[in-house]
Amino acid sequence: MRAIILASALLAASNLGALAAERVKVSETVKLAEPPAKVWERIGHFYDMSWHPAIKSTEASDADKADSQRRLDLGGPLLWEKMVRYDAASKTYSYRIFDNGSNQKVVPVADYTATLKVKPAGQGSEVIWSADFKPAAGSDAEKSKQAITGIFRAGLDALAKADTAH
Repeated sequence: MRAIILASALLAASNLGALAAERVKVSETVKLAEPPAKVWERIGHFYDMSWHPAIKSTEASDADKADSQRRLDLGGPLLWEKMVRYDAASKTYSYRIFDNGSNQKVVPVADYTATLKVKPAGQGSEVIWSADFKPAAGSDAEKSKQAITGIFRAGLDALAKADTAH
C-alpha cells in the first residue's frame, strides 16, 4: 500500500513539475511599406506605447534606459513592465512583465520576456513581436497564448492600418 501511495505521489509531483516548466512562445509579425527608421521612430520607445490601441497611457521611470520601468494604463487595469535591453542601432528592445500578482490578473502569464524588433523587408520593414513565458497560476498554456497573441495582433494590426506609405 505504501508503495502505491509513494508511486502516486511521485507521479503527481512529476506532472506538476512538467506543468510548472511548460514554456510558451508567441511570435507575431507585420510587414509595412514604411522604412524601418520611420517605423522605429513610432514604436521604438519603451516609454511610449501610444501606437497600441489597448494602451490608454504610458509612464516610464527612465525613458529607454536599462532597468526603466513602465506603467501601462489599459483603461482601468494597470500593467507594470521593466526594460531588459534596448538597442536603437538594431531597432530592438526587450522587456519583462513583473510577476507581482496584480499583473497576472490582467495578463495570465508569468516569467514573461518579450522583444519588439523592426528590420528591413524589401523596400519597407517587418515588425516582429515575440515573447516567451509560462502560464500564470490558474491559467493554462492555450489561454495564455491566446491573450498574448491578441495583444500582439491588436498592436501590429494598428501599425498596418496606420501604414501611410501605401
